[in-house]
Amino acid sequence: MDGNQVFILGLGLQFPWKLVSQHLDTSTKPSVLTLNVAADRGSLYPCPCCGKACPAHDFKSLTWRHLNFFQHHCLITAQVPRTNCEEHGVRRINVPWARAGSKFTLLFEQALLMLSREMPVKACAEFIGVTDKRIWRVIKHYVSRALLEMSLSELKAIGLDETASKRGHNYVTVFIDMDRTDKPVLFATPGKGKQTVKDFKAFLEDHQGKAENILEVVCDMSKAFLAATKVELPHANVTIDWFHVVQLFTTALDDVRKAERKLQHQPKELRWAILKNADGPLTEKQVEALAELETSDLHTGTAWHIKEKLRWIRKAETIRAARWRLSHFINYARKRLGEIEILEPVRKALETVERHADKILQRWYSTYTNARMEGLNSLFQAARARAKGYRNTGTFITMIYLIASPVADILKSI
Repeated sequence: MDGNQVFILGLGLQFPWKLVSQHLDTSTKPSVLTLNVAADRGSLYPCPCCGKACPAHDFKSLTWRHLNFFQHHCLITAQVPRTNCEEHGVRRINVPWARAGSKFTLLFEQALLMLSREMPVKACAEFIGVTDKRIWRVIKHYVSRALLEMSLSELKAIGLDETASKRGHNYVTVFIDMDRTDKPVLFATPGKGKQTVKDFKAFLEDHQGKAENILEVVCDMSKAFLAATKVELPHANVTIDWFHVVQLFTTALDDVRKAERKLQHQPKELRWAILKNADGPLTEKQVEALAELETSDLHTGTAWHIKEKLRWIRKAETIRAARWRLSHFINYARKRLGEIEILEPVRKALETVERHADKILQRWYSTYTNARMEGLNSLFQAARARAKGYRNTGTFITMIYLIASPVADILKSI
């Protein structure tokens, strides 16, 4: 097999295209290998509209960046014709190794997408030797194309949660398919209020889905989410995920600790110890801090005991047992809290749980949990941290799709 055959096989050239020459320029750094592709004079080319074999009208020289050949950058050049079709007129043909309008080959774009999932786009650009703006254009093209082809006709259960898009109160709300085991993200939109659920409903209906088919929604206790779900997805049962119940009391506990620390001495390791389970992986100093807390008269201890009792509810095996335990927990917490002012954050958390008790208990009917959503949020935030932030919310949303949605399957189709 000679060198030309190696290049032809590597490029996947098909009739009437063939490799006519190659040139290696070592005067530049990195050196550049240029492969010249052409067709025989008088060849017929498929019309880009109907595929009919047509004669060439005229030609234009075009160049594409291809995958590196060993350490050399590789370019493909060709005289690309416009066909003269009797039905569709004069139109530029599509070459088989690149998509229309792109300056990269299909294989090069596939490599860009794969690298961009694993590393920041800016770092990817520096590694490959192109600008990050050009890479973003490629990513957005394929993500947009894949989203257009997505079908939600079988969607029945969703989870939603917000994730920070940048510093300050800037968020993106992410919707996932609770029945998908892999790449479950369906939709992401700026903000975290009622409008995000309206936007999702519009997206759902634009992709063969129906609002009345959504039978379950898993979310947190956001008033905006709950109100919008009731209006936009009226047939859905709402399950408040247990993670958010625990998070609510953990945040309240930490607020009590911060307030009381200003008034009274606390063990140094208490800050992190109270955020963990009592039987969790504690350090020796954290165990000592909790032991000191239990023997002290700190109100932080009261808040901690209430937070720990949540696990007793979670262990209920039936809905009847869970309902009784939740009722008992509310009465227990009320007595422990009394009218003590510094425990107000825990009192508010308890009121929130009372208000949403039925939706919390729905967890014992449901087979769904939002734990995967929290795991995905950590992936999104890790990507944002590696990139040291994104220029705008749109690029962050594009990366969310590329990391954790079915559109990532576009890598297989290029």
